[in-house]
Amino acid sequence: MVKRRTGICAPLPGTGLSLWAALAIIAILMPAVAISQTSLGDQRVGTSSGSFLRIGVGARPVGMGGAYVAICDDVVSCAWNPAGLILIDGSEFALTHTALPADIDYNHACYGMPVKMLDGTIALQFGVLSTNLTETSEYQPYGTGREFSFTDWLFGLSIAKRFTDRFSGGFAVKYVREELGVEIGGPTTSALVLDAGTYYEIGPRNMRLAVALMNFGGDLTPDGTYETTTASGTSKSNYAGFAPATEFKFGIALEPIVRTWLDTVIDFELAHPSDNKETFRLGGEAVFSKVLAVRAGHDFGADAMQTSFGLGANVTVLSVASRFDYSATLTEYLSTVHRLSITLGRP
Repeated sequence: MVKRRTGICAPLPGTGLSLWAALAIIAILMPAVAISQTSLGDQRVGTSSGSFLRIGVGARPVGMGGAYVAICDDVVSCAWNPAGLILIDGSEFALTHTALPADIDYNHACYGMPVKMLDGTIALQFGVLSTNLTETSEYQPYGTGREFSFTDWLFGLSIAKRFTDRFSGGFAVKYVREELGVEIGGPTTSALVLDAGTYYEIGPRNMRLAVALMNFGGDLTPDGTYETTTASGTSKSNYAGFAPATEFKFGIALEPIVRTWLDTVIDFELAHPSDNKETFRLGGEAVFSKVLAVRAGHDFGADAMQTSFGLGANVTVLSVASRFDYSATLTEYLSTVHRLSITLGRP
């Protein structure tokens, strides 16, 4: 569960500006910046590039329906809200395997550690989405004998910094690359994208507010050209570029029930993706005797993957504190999406 911290709502150093005012300014300006820079809501559904960036990392967050921006307290925060990395008390490593429909796999690894001289935390992450396909043609519908792959991957560096005992911020830089069948002459695309987030602990029932802007950057444009044939002949054209899968999120989390044998947390989250309609997510977790966790969540705006469930277990393996997590996301027409995660080094 989230570490509890105490303190006062101190002004930001050297400004006299209260954290409530700062939080209000951030909450107002971040979506305005996102809208002005990425035309949020103006793109057609499903037209962004790098959509794999929005695949949930970690069975624990996904088991709560993706409502995690204000719960973030472990190393996978680098994929949900980099400011949450500040709650890591020691080095952590997490590995997640996601089995998607159509034999598509997504594997993600991340490592984070506190840095005293920064009074903050740094983290590295690496993710790969891949699948293999058989080439077909109009005259060879059962295959030409050639195989090719689609591979998307990212590498990122995240930094979280504490500004007061209750307020922290974080950002991340990620290099994103998509290889779209390069074995048969397909294009590649790459770009740098940025994440930014804030995390503010209010106090009552360990309530906290969080704001995050994820996957913000320029268009991803495939390299090379393609040929088009018209009545006047054949010509070469450049590929069109599209913005990455940017998403703005605002969440409120709190712990409604805390007992010696039971810890609970819930998250209410609003999300505005650049290539789809706004959505509301609700998720929660109950941990019994600090060992067994049960989770559930719902994404009210999702078309197919709305409801998720999850289980987790905190154990010690060879003197290393470990957490094993599983989640299942139900779909209406496709197979259930399964995730397995392991987190090592959690204090």
